Amino acid sequence: MNDQLLVLKKFPLVVPQNRDFTLYKGFIQAGSEEFYICLHVPHYPFLNDLSIRCSWELSVILQGHEKNLNEWTKSCSSLFAYLECLQNLIMKCLEAGTAASLLHSDHHLLVKTYKHIISELEVLGLDHVLHVSSSLNEVKLQTVDQAGRNHILNLSLGMNYPSSPPVIHADLPEQLVRNIKTGSSLAAIYKSFVQQVSGLQMFWEVLDEVDRECWVIDPDNPTRKDMYRRIVIGSNVSIQITVDPFNATKRPDIKFLGSERAIIPFKKSLTEKFQFWSSDDGFIQNLKFVLGLSGFPAAPADTGHPQDLLHQGECAICFMARLEGELPSQACDNEKCGMLYHLSCLFEWLQTLPTSNKSFNYVHGECPNCSMAISCPKPSLYEN
Repeated sequence: MNDQLLVLKKFPLVVPQNRDFTLYKGFIQAGSEEFYICLHVPHYPFLNDLSIRCSWELSVILQGHEKNLNEWTKSCSSLFAYLECLQNLIMKCLEAGTAASLLHSDHHLLVKTYKHIISELEVLGLDHVLHVSSSLNEVKLQTVDQAGRNHILNLSLGMNYPSSPPVIHADLPEQLVRNIKTGSSLAAIYKSFVQQVSGLQMFWEVLDEVDRECWVIDPDNPTRKDMYRRIVIGSNVSIQITVDPFNATKRPDIKFLGSERAIIPFKKSLTEKFQFWSSDDGFIQNLKFVLGLSGFPAAPADTGHPQDLLHQGECAICFMARLEGELPSQACDNEKCGMLYHLSCLFEWLQTLPTSNKSFNYVHGECPNCSMAISCPKPSLYEN
């Protein structure tokens, strides 16, 4: 008998949607249950690349049987044979009781949650929705602030939503993410997110100004979460500034990185002028003033040569700015050298030198670059 006649006779609710028989929609019966399915058979009558979409209930039943579904596209001689295999699998799962328990207990909760999320998204407005996963357990929302910056809110929804609040991830400083109110709906969460974004306009304006006007060497690709910037201010001298998101125009926390000899004039200027920092003046203008700078060094063109990184504040041993989260903090005090090193890199280097000696928690030896005397405290990871 013709394949199409067999399908029509045994699966009358599975209806072809075109003349090529490459798309079917309808319901497959298993016992007293009916399940929605949509079959795409691009090479009909051949089953290679066949794909199936189905109702939430049926997807629960088929979980763990993906290998069977794939193998049947190769072993079944016709679509009718494939549907028979599918029907038999559903029957076995229902008879085993595991699928039935899902359908008649917990899964009703899943369906209820599914419908609840759909209704909430409709209330929220789809223009705010960037992405929704097929299972609705991941939702991405977006907003655009006054300056035209896009901000993303990621929500992970559990099967007990809204009884259990979603897990929230957003491109905001961590303490601001914690301030987002979970509320009673997606619309309430989104409103709280927008309020947090609105309150951070000056914070992002300040950091955008820093990114434009300064040679930033860390982070490599700043995000809206990052509150700090590491800026080159001189030859092998840099500062790490941390901006307060709640009061972005006040003087930031400033940490100097470089040889003690090289950073002395900058520290002295900061000590003398820090009280004159004015929130009414521009952030960069204030920063130049308290550091005694007429301007910030410009970033050089990226040549692609590792040796060029020696002049960008990276470690002169491993050629990296960050090593397991550590910034280069040890520097040669020779004013003609001033190279920077990660604490762990320099410690391991000096450990290998036969001329090095230890005193308490310090190791003393020669600078890897200029051979002048240099000391290094033992990193905490080497302490007992």
